[in-house]
Amino acid sequence: MEMSVSLSRSTDLQSVSGKMRNILLLVLFIVLSVVQSSVIPNQTKPLQEDVTVTTENGTVKNYSEKDTKSKHDAKAMSAESRVYLEDVFHNLKNQNWTKDEEPCLNQTLKLLKGLQNFSLWAVWEWDSIASEPVGLLAGNLYQLGNFDECLDTPWRTTHPELRMQYCLASIQLERTDSAVKRRLNEPFDPYSSALDYIQDRPHHLRPLTEITWGICVPQSCSGRAISRLLAVTLARSHLGTAGMRPRIHVKQELCQNEEVRPFDRGFYSFVIVAVILTVIALICTYLNCGKDKAESIKGRMIEAFCIRANAKDLMRMKKEGIEVLYGIRFLTICFIVLDHKFGMSGALALSNGRQVDTDAISSVLGMLLVHDDLFVDTFFMLSGFLAAMNMMMFRRFPNPIVLIVKRYIRLVVALAVVVLVVALAVVVYYTAVVLPYLGSGPLWPLAVRNESDMCRKNWWLNLLMLSNYIDVENTCLVVTWYIPCDFHLFVVSVLLVWLYRNGLPKISIALSTVVAVASIIVPGAIVYAYNLPGVQLFTYEFIRDPRSSLQFAATYVKTHTRASAYVVGFISGCVFAHYRHTGNLKRIYQPWSSIGAVSSLALMLVVLLSGSAFLSRDVSAAAAAAYAAVNRPVWAAGVAALVLCCALGHVPLIKSFLSWYPWVPLSRLAYGIYLIHSVLITRTIFTSRDAMSFDYFEMFAQSWSLIFVSGVIALLIWLLAEGPANNLVMIIINPRRFKRDGEAETSSDDASAPHKEPAPGPAATPGPAGHLAENLPSTISFHFKF
Repeated sequence: MEMSVSLSRSTDLQSVSGKMRNILLLVLFIVLSVVQSSVIPNQTKPLQEDVTVTTENGTVKNYSEKDTKSKHDAKAMSAESRVYLEDVFHNLKNQNWTKDEEPCLNQTLKLLKGLQNFSLWAVWEWDSIASEPVGLLAGNLYQLGNFDECLDTPWRTTHPELRMQYCLASIQLERTDSAVKRRLNEPFDPYSSALDYIQDRPHHLRPLTEITWGICVPQSCSGRAISRLLAVTLARSHLGTAGMRPRIHVKQELCQNEEVRPFDRGFYSFVIVAVILTVIALICTYLNCGKDKAESIKGRMIEAFCIRANAKDLMRMKKEGIEVLYGIRFLTICFIVLDHKFGMSGALALSNGRQVDTDAISSVLGMLLVHDDLFVDTFFMLSGFLAAMNMMMFRRFPNPIVLIVKRYIRLVVALAVVVLVVALAVVVYYTAVVLPYLGSGPLWPLAVRNESDMCRKNWWLNLLMLSNYIDVENTCLVVTWYIPCDFHLFVVSVLLVWLYRNGLPKISIALSTVVAVASIIVPGAIVYAYNLPGVQLFTYEFIRDPRSSLQFAATYVKTHTRASAYVVGFISGCVFAHYRHTGNLKRIYQPWSSIGAVSSLALMLVVLLSGSAFLSRDVSAAAAAAYAAVNRPVWAAGVAALVLCCALGHVPLIKSFLSWYPWVPLSRLAYGIYLIHSVLITRTIFTSRDAMSFDYFEMFAQSWSLIFVSGVIALLIWLLAEGPANNLVMIIINPRRFKRDGEAETSSDDASAPHKEPAPGPAATPGPAGHLAENLPSTISFHFKF
């Protein structure tokens, strides 16, 4: 009985002690909660420090939290945000700032204080910064924030001490731990580390570790100070907490402020020259209105600038049996514009960049675009075809220097109007003068640096037709590599034909054979020696920076590696000239000509699609060399076969479509479109404010609007500069024979009347802009062996 009583008493004591323990724990929890709530406000005490700022007018102002405190406590930031700002504040102050960087630090600390109080100016600037990377895993490598919000502030004139600048920073992310090795094409486990996905770099896909970040900072901040600010910000993002260490580099030339770029003398000179050309053209059109063909030099020069006469030349269709060249030329330039639009737009700020890269190497459309450089070989083939046809129709071959000089002048004049820079005694305008004033945006300094600055440096190489051999890494306008190639090949063809027509046929044939064989062997040998792919793949690595590509400099832009298509065109032009001389162009029966035309199109499609095989790394060096040697001449042979089947046979549907009259003026604008469209694309993509979503239908629609705008500008260049220049060259070189470009005065005893050479640029077309056929006498006799 006593034992049971003692047990019950001990049980009561244990229950009482348990209740007391629970009460003590509850009291301790309440005390700790109170202490913690009192600690958080105390953490803001360092921000009570005053910051002294000197304004532009010399006034010294002291800012404190009391001065900048908001009138509405409801707008106060949460405790969590205050802790974040406090962390940033202390990390910035603990950096080793130099004396020159102290103004940047003071202004940044002032910004953080304003954020705590939710001051309008501070929140405005902070709101323009991308504090966290968005869409990185999908391939959005450009975190640009809001460019206009940063610079276009309502108080930029009334409070100059609050002015900011927008800068671009290049960030390279590095892991602090070792990456997990994985097999090629092995799918990712959704529960694996995201760091493995970010660090992984599949072949031909954009790297997720290279980011371009836009940041809005005080104008007093230099590049090194900006790197520190951005490093502190990134350290508190999800990338920093996951263990990614950023290497940040900021170039001061990539920083912009609200100041407007002043116009320089080059810009004003361009405007003056454009106005002068327009006034001269209008006056000459008025003076020449309703008059007959001029006989005097003065009258011919007036007629040379006549807008109506040059427009007639643009619209004139010459019936020579090769009218299909009109359609081929314009459709080719359309494909080139389409390819450049797709490629250049896909290389910069995209919200779905990884998907675009994947489609480029795996989809059917990507297979068509990855080897789209073959369309330029179509121009080389057409240029060689027309050069041969024209030169074979001279009774007595003229001075080759005259032909070369005329070709050079026509190429340079059209190029100079587009590139827009004043150079020495020759008024040549390059994009270096006007391009910086054509737009603005977070990426615009990149466009100015990549195009304008390089044109200022190497404009003279373009004029000397040497830009594809000297300093290719800094060439002015990437697309202009074609022009020196075309000119070099034209010079070689003129010299070879001149040797043949002046008593040295064996030497000419031997040299022609060497050139033809070398044009096939040399590209393959270079590809094999450097272990390059068989084709220049238009993937992300190349499109983002083509100038730095080894294959671009070694095989893509060199004349000796692009000559094979021109040689094929020259041979086919000689064949056509031979049958045209006989007077019977219908040499192929309709069934065979139709089969030949369809077969040539199929051959071209096979060559175009086969280039995607080199997306794989498994292709041997020998196979790559063999493909590099034959793919361009085979493509050109397909185009030549199509032209000859339509010219020497009858292919109803294809011939009628390619000979459609509207192609005539459009084809003559192809050279201007070729030069202009890249400048317009550059402006479009570098003035974008944010990453766009790449949509194929939208790109296709924008490409046609791009062709239209480029065509309008090319028309103005033709009427005001290119057409008058062509006519003046013909008058100056041979004033006795030429009334104007396209009108010849020939006599029966002068059988060497020269023709108009092929039009400059990506291949020529028949007619006054394309070649010299309009200057032929009615009957021509010549002998030709090949």
